[in-house]
Amino acid sequence: MNINPGGKQKRLHDTIILLNNPDPTSGEDDTHGQVQHMYFPDDFHDPKLQGQAKGVWAVLMERKSIWDKYAAICMVCKAKIVGKCASCTKLQTHKDAENRVAMAEAMGQGDAATMEDTTLTESEMPSSTNDEWCCMHCILSLQEDFQTEKPLVQSIIEDAGHVCLFLPHFHCELNVIELLWGFAKHCAHAYLSHMHESLIFRPPRYRKIC
Repeated sequence: MNINPGGKQKRLHDTIILLNNPDPTSGEDDTHGQVQHMYFPDDFHDPKLQGQAKGVWAVLMERKSIWDKYAAICMVCKAKIVGKCASCTKLQTHKDAENRVAMAEAMGQGDAATMEDTTLTESEMPSSTNDEWCCMHCILSLQEDFQTEKPLVQSIIEDAGHVCLFLPHFHCELNVIELLWGFAKHCAHAYLSHMHESLIFRPPRYRKIC
């Protein structure tokens, strides 16, 4: 999801605002248990946002108690309300680096990336104070309805009455593509080795001088 509404983001299905969210402040509306739409209605007062997907900002503001608590924490800590803080961005970079290392190892290119590239220094690690309330992105990702959300392909399969099982990533025996990829690398290695030997031991050819 984008931080701001609209733009290039998928329209998510409706959800229910959690009952275990913080209690609303005195005089504020209680949004617990209400249906939350993930897109603006077609008759929304802003024509530019009619039918557009909501961003993280709009979703959290509709969860009134969550937004009020986040704003209060930012006021106490004298911090700005941000969409995605530096710590979450660095952690995402760390996860992306780990995925690149795993893919490189699966492709037999262990030298291309090492785990040293994924190590976070002490200064890059997020602080332990209010880690769950560091930014809007982190707050929404920790909401139970977003954490338990199923992938679209899993929902389609289960709605059709089937069981959806996800295989471990890059498993050499359970994923058939890994066996095919390993066999292709073996054939390529044998072919290149044969060509290399042929180039080394091939006798030179001399032109016949008349």
